[in-house]
Amino acid sequence: MEKVVLLLALLFLPPVISNAEDYPVKLRTSHNPGHLRIVLEGREDLISKAIVNQKAQNILVTFPDTNFTIEAEKAAVTYKKTDKNAVMFSPGEFRGMKVLTLNNPDRLVIDVFKDDREESPPLKKDGTTRFRGDEGGFFQQNEKSGASKTKTLVIDPGHGGFESGIVSGDYAEKTVALDIAGKLGILADKGAFRSFLTRDGDFFKTDAERARYANDRNADVFLGLHVGNHSDVVIYIPVITESAAGTADRYLYGQGQKAHIKKTVSLLNAMKEAFSGEFGNDMVKVKPLPYSILAKIEAAALLIELPSFETAYTEEFRMRTTNALNRGLYLYEENEAK
Repeated sequence: MEKVVLLLALLFLPPVISNAEDYPVKLRTSHNPGHLRIVLEGREDLISKAIVNQKAQNILVTFPDTNFTIEAEKAAVTYKKTDKNAVMFSPGEFRGMKVLTLNNPDRLVIDVFKDDREESPPLKKDGTTRFRGDEGGFFQQNEKSGASKTKTLVIDPGHGGFESGIVSGDYAEKTVALDIAGKLGILADKGAFRSFLTRDGDFFKTDAERARYANDRNADVFLGLHVGNHSDVVIYIPVITESAAGTADRYLYGQGQKAHIKKTVSLLNAMKEAFSGEFGNDMVKVKPLPYSILAKIEAAALLIELPSFETAYTEEFRMRTTNALNRGLYLYEENEAK
C-alpha cells in the first residue's frame, strides 16, 4: 500500500523543469557614430522573454528562469554575469538606450547613446522603457567621436499644398504622410539618425526641389512616404536585384542612384523584413519604379506606399507603421555595420 501511495505521489508531482542546460547566446558589438551597439543572438524563445532594465549608469539584462552562456564573436566589450540568468552592462556615462528585437536570426539589439554626441536631441521616453535583452558585459567605452557623425535621414512626405493626393472622407494623403513622417523623425532622432523632412507643413514642393533638398544635406537614407489604392504596403525601388546592374539601368533616369544601388537594396531588405514582421508577409510587396526622385537621390532611397484609406488610420495604426519604418532603419544600419 505504501508503494502505491508513493507511486501516485510521484505521478502527480508537478514536473520539474531542468535549468541545468545552458543556452548559448552569441554576442557581438560595434562602435557607430554616437552610440555603441550590442547584438545578442539566440533562440527565439530565449530572446523573446529577455528583460533589460537600466540601473543608474548600468544595464541589467535578465532571462527569467533560464541559464545561458555567452559566445563572444566580434565583441569589443567586457561583461560580467551577476547570476545564472542575469548579466550587467556598464557602458560608462550614457544618456539613453534603444532596444529592438529582430528575427531571421532572432536577436536583440541594444543601442547605447553616449553623452559625447553633438547636435542631437536628448533621448526621451517613447514607451520603450521596458527593454528586452539578455546577457551582457561591461561595455568598455574608450572610443569618443569629436564632431557628430550621425547618419542623415531625409523623409519625404508626399504631396502638400494644392496637391492633396488621395482623399477619402476625413483623410488626405498629404496630411497622413506628413503626420507619419513627423512621428518617424522623432523616433529616428532618438537613435543614431539626424532627420529632416522635405516639408514640415502643408505646402507644395516639386520633385526636383525634394531631391535637391536631400542631396544638399548629404543624406545617407531617403524615404518617400505615400498612401496607395491597395490593401498592402508597396515598397518601390529603382533596382531589382543587387547583382543586376544592367537591369537596374533602365529604371534610372539620373546618375544619383548608380553609386548607391547596393545600399538601396540593403535598405529594401531591411524595410521588407520590418514591415513583414509587423503586418505579415502577405501585406508587403516590392515593385520597381521609374521614379525620378529615387533616381536622383545620392543615397539609399525608397518610396513606401502605405495601404489605402479603407484601412482605418487610427493613432494605433499610424504608430505601428512608424515603428515598422524605424525598425527597418535600425535593421539597415545593423546590416551596414557588419
